[in-house]
Amino acid sequence: MIHEILHSPPSFTSRSSKLAYSMFGTEAESITMSAHKTQSNADGQSCPAVFDRAHLSHYTMHSADLEREILGLFLTQLPATVSAIETAETAADWKLATHTLKGSCAAVGARRLQDIAQQLETLGVGGDSLVRDLRLQSLEAAVAEFRQAVRHILP
Repeated sequence: MIHEILHSPPSFTSRSSKLAYSMFGTEAESITMSAHKTQSNADGQSCPAVFDRAHLSHYTMHSADLEREILGLFLTQLPATVSAIETAETAADWKLATHTLKGSCAAVGARRLQDIAQQLETLGVGGDSLVRDLRLQSLEAAVAEFRQAVRHILP
């Protein structure tokens, strides 16, 4: 059942979203959705919302029980995934961990986490260590924000 929910075709708000979905699947939808769901940070810059509940609700067919189950699984796995990123020593380990995080964040609507995971994936394990450390600090902060944002949904 979860497979069917997560892979059901979405409703589209624009012709370009429909075309992107037909060409690239759910990854393109995630990109277009995250581009439209934004907030401003302390510097006034646009950044993705912490949590897109409408996205999760759509893919759980508006089932609060399924939302809680998926969020619970995501939050249970999140520390191990973050740890895998922090301890990655090879490019392959880094790519696997950051791509895994990016995909799972896209599935649950963790937009800010997804954006940071994308930045980390692009940076790579051998990238500038200062930039990597700053991104990892951003990741930890975004994890805390996400946990705070979904606390009212979980028992």
